[in-house]
Amino acid sequence: MRALKFFLRMWGFIVGMVLTFAALPVGECKFDIDDIRSAFIEEVEEISKTTYVIGHTCPDSDTVCSAIAYANFKQKLNVKCEARISGEINKESEFILNYFDVPTPPIMENAAGQNIILVDHNVSAQAVAGINNACVVEIIDHHNLFGDIKSKNAFYMTMPVGCTATIVWLCYKQNKVKIDKKIAGIMFGAILSDTDNLRSANTTNLDVEAAENLQKIASIADRNKFFLEMEREFTTYDGMTAREIIFTDFKEFCAGGRRCGWSTVATLNKSELVRIKNRLEKFMSENLPEQELFFIKIHEIETYSAEILAYGDGAAEILASALETENKNRFVLEKNLPNKKIARAITATIENLKTAA
Repeated sequence: MRALKFFLRMWGFIVGMVLTFAALPVGECKFDIDDIRSAFIEEVEEISKTTYVIGHTCPDSDTVCSAIAYANFKQKLNVKCEARISGEINKESEFILNYFDVPTPPIMENAAGQNIILVDHNVSAQAVAGINNACVVEIIDHHNLFGDIKSKNAFYMTMPVGCTATIVWLCYKQNKVKIDKKIAGIMFGAILSDTDNLRSANTTNLDVEAAENLQKIASIADRNKFFLEMEREFTTYDGMTAREIIFTDFKEFCAGGRRCGWSTVATLNKSELVRIKNRLEKFMSENLPEQELFFIKIHEIETYSAEILAYGDGAAEILASALETENKNRFVLEKNLPNKKIARAITATIENLKTAA
């Protein structure tokens, strides 16, 4: 049994390495449903209790849709499982769920004392309140393992792909579990969201394979048309304050002992980018953030370029070093870069500065 548990926990790592270095579509790495369920049951405290699948705070489409889809997958393995969200969903997520007639999960205010599966994150700063007093039994994620969440024997499944929903799709496919149209649709939307319609540099062959399969199941005729409808809904920001726009897609992380904030704002075209940028710059000039360093990436869909705003003592210099540019006043990305790649570079820069000091 010990060998079995080790194999299960190494599965995500092995498949991830194969995909990273071979850059091929998914291969024949399979695992058995009964084995996964038995390993899951061993780790759960009070198995009669419901296990909740939940993503990070300031929920985006991947974190919401992956929670719903993975809870559905566990239910088909006869596990008592339900999806939850850790806050109000954004307009893009609302569009996806409404389009496929999928109910929005209830909000979980505190996870203490609950059986929990985390999706799309692995750090406590991004987790629902009470996570350190919960029984975390699984973590399904596509980010680096910065994780400080403590758990006795959690089952980790991490892969270097563009979207957590891609990993969830793989769970269905490798176990030959049928994906219904609604679940396929929301996973499809999540993948398009996290990979910017499969254009982001973090998009892998596996993301493309998953999106193509899910698009077919969901009966979406035109991927580009669906993506533009989804983003048009997301980028209107009608009736929203500048603060609400900034914290629609927000993550917090720690680097070198410094508390950092990262916000992503999407716009349809260059003129909208300029308009939103001016609005957010005015707000930030009048309101100091709680975080010591704060970065806002504003990207536009039409040309797939982006600009980054930096706030806080030394933030511009840190960003310039992370992006390897001499310009410390204006950060323009002619080709958009994945948030996690920039965050890793910022973290490394701060750590290097701390070491040098």
